Amino acid sequence: MKNNKINIITSFPKSGNTWMRFIIYDLLFNDQNITIENSSEINRLIPDFHMSKNNQLILDSRLKDKEVFLKTHSSYDQMSKLPIGKIILMIRNPLDAFVSLYNYYEIDKKDKSEMIDFFCTYQTLPFLKKANFPNWQEHIESWVNSGKKYHIVKYSDLIDDFDNQIKYLCNFLDLEITNEKIDFVKRNTSFNNLKKIEIREREENIAGFFSGNMKGKKTNFMNKGGYGNYKSFFNSSELLKLENSFKKNKWIS
Repeated sequence: MKNNKINIITSFPKSGNTWMRFIIYDLLFNDQNITIENSSEINRLIPDFHMSKNNQLILDSRLKDKEVFLKTHSSYDQMSKLPIGKIILMIRNPLDAFVSLYNYYEIDKKDKSEMIDFFCTYQTLPFLKKANFPNWQEHIESWVNSGKKYHIVKYSDLIDDFDNQIKYLCNFLDLEITNEKIDFVKRNTSFNNLKKIEIREREENIAGFFSGNMKGKKTNFMNKGGYGNYKSFFNSSELLKLENSFKKNKWIS
């Protein structure tokens, strides 16, 4: 790994890192525009730092002497010993991230109020804090203030304005792209397509990103997609409490 420049794909958990990994795969490794039917290649070519053993990353041989895109939820300080190149920073509305985390970790309904209070106070959840992940705001600011070249992609913008967001991203990465390629990436990384991959991998027990991450879980990784789902998830008092706790945060649009 010492000869590789490490580009970072990073976000607070459940904020779009997986979607971006699929996008980067299509941009860098899918020249033939082959429809993705299995996510195992994503794990190999856009590796997850948190899946490495003792922080020792073993790279696929196809990445030898190439720039690597590495996914992480850690802060810059926790990753600063790596030869970091460029940073793709995914930002999602924290209330939507909460809903997605609630689903992914199968939090019991009786614990919902306690988790909301914790999130309002610490901008994270207990198990993420225990795992030493930075909270929502700390994560963003650690990378923005890293002194490295970074590019912010807002989850909602990627949904509403996919074509232009991909153009901005490719400009940041010094990649040329055609409108035809953008159309392919949009189809290939759509929520519905990723959902189909997850269902197939889990039902047929096919090795891949989804089967590995969702082993033993009853919920889905690809849950609802979109944004603003929090509005129907929280009651009015819960929503008011959460909105008040984040209302002065400049990273929320």
